[in-house]
Amino acid sequence: MKRPVSLPLFALAVGSIAVSSASLAKGNCDLESIRAITPKGAVVDTVTPVATPIAHCEVVGHTITQNPGPNRVEWTVMLPDEGFKNRYYFIGQGGAAGVVPTTRAMEVDFDAVYGPSYAGTEVQKESQKQIMTMVASSFAGLAVRRMAEGYAVAGSDLGHKGFMWDFMIDNPAAKFDHGHRGAHVSAVATQAITRAYYSMDKKLYRYHLGCSGGGRMGAMAALHHPEDYDGIVASTGFGKGNSMWFPWIIQYLVEKPERWISPPKLAFLERKVNEHCAGPDGLVRDQNACGFDLASIQCKGKSTDTCLTSDEIDMAKRITSPHPVAPGEMSGGFTLTNPVGWSDFLIGRTPPTSGDVENPWAPEASPSSFWIAQSILRGVYFNDADFNMLTDLDFNNPAHLQTLADHHDDWGASSPDLSAYKKAGGKFILWAPLGENAVPPSTETDYHDVLSKTVPDTDSFFRTYEVPGVWHCAGGPGPQDSAERFLDKVIAWAEEGERPEAIVVNGVMGFGVPKTAPSPTRTVLVCPYPQKAVFAAKEGAFPYDASNWKCE
Repeated sequence: MKRPVSLPLFALAVGSIAVSSASLAKGNCDLESIRAITPKGAVVDTVTPVATPIAHCEVVGHTITQNPGPNRVEWTVMLPDEGFKNRYYFIGQGGAAGVVPTTRAMEVDFDAVYGPSYAGTEVQKESQKQIMTMVASSFAGLAVRRMAEGYAVAGSDLGHKGFMWDFMIDNPAAKFDHGHRGAHVSAVATQAITRAYYSMDKKLYRYHLGCSGGGRMGAMAALHHPEDYDGIVASTGFGKGNSMWFPWIIQYLVEKPERWISPPKLAFLERKVNEHCAGPDGLVRDQNACGFDLASIQCKGKSTDTCLTSDEIDMAKRITSPHPVAPGEMSGGFTLTNPVGWSDFLIGRTPPTSGDVENPWAPEASPSSFWIAQSILRGVYFNDADFNMLTDLDFNNPAHLQTLADHHDDWGASSPDLSAYKKAGGKFILWAPLGENAVPPSTETDYHDVLSKTVPDTDSFFRTYEVPGVWHCAGGPGPQDSAERFLDKVIAWAEEGERPEAIVVNGVMGFGVPKTAPSPTRTVLVCPYPQKAVFAAKEGAFPYDASNWKCE
């Protein structure tokens, strides 16, 4: 079976935060005791004392939602035995969620629990199962790390199983729960249990961090349930595009497979963009790639790995062009900053020449963009299990565009009115990876622009950062600990009133490496949008040191 090609969709930034506080007295970790402190409307199903790899009380329960309903939303909260520091962390899950993220998630029988949610060909189903296994493993590690740092850790399946969006078909209750209600009822239940379990008489500081689907969860919480969190860090969470860039790109590619760009050619394109636009540290900070002209690398004769044909240039232009999201409304395309990432997520590592509308890349697995878009269109927008983006979606059809417009808000945070979150005292850091290969970074910066015109004094509660060289959530040549450092900053903002300004992130630290690790060889300065980092040192100074950069 083929390995899935775009696991970063489900990546969650994890790491370590050093704080000190006396541990609070904790309650008894048994079913009767936990049920006694559970709020009305929530049901505790199991309570399990877990000894390793970190001692904690694992509570798993559910809430039945109504109007629309009924629907079962399952949740968990993991309460560390030692070192609790008055902090609560809700796991923002990538994709469509669909997993109860405990430290024992890997023990789940995936075929029994999630089998009905797998969709597509056998190759695609196997790829999805591999991703579910990886997702469960990442959640287990994340929960352990956060508890070691003194957090109670919570999460939810958002009212369904599996990570495909087809479950929404003819299921308005599950659709509504996935949108935002499921995470909300889970937060209400698990925060109440946390406070009671530790007999808290101090404030419980509540944080949410996620990217991709997890960023969407954080954005929807701020918009619809502003009292749920004191601080939120999100990437790729806002905007009206809502994955419509995928069919916009795929339709164009499948229509003429000669437009497909091979990995060696994308590597060549990235080198040429870097030569034209990168700073002295090799990172591109301009979403527009400094006006790089694709015509400058067009093949003059025979196609080679060091030029692009006219068809391939057309493909690059399609990927970076705005796309329709509603009648008379467009949303921005991808950037040329790190096109190497396009192979894994957007266009595949082989051309789509099979002619199979269910998988034009067969017998290879399709890129994630294909099955993600197919599932989203079927479940979120058209409520049709047989809908096919290649044959049924017409971006020139006003009725189709209106259908898209009618359903964007069902699952995405497109409204710029975060005034209620500001009033509640919440703090929000949004970050846009500039090497994105799954969500155009302009969706984040465009949202910030509209927000700043809608809510006065936006900088008092909301900051946006562009991070160069990072692909979707992680990967790429850029700094890999960005989400962790943003979490540090949102905590300081929420608890100490320290509004973040320029932030130093690390270019070679691995995913989830604690900030107490040895100094990396590269530090990167990121600036509050719309400022950008510029090299400010004398010629010959070390460009991989953030102290040689400034925000302008």
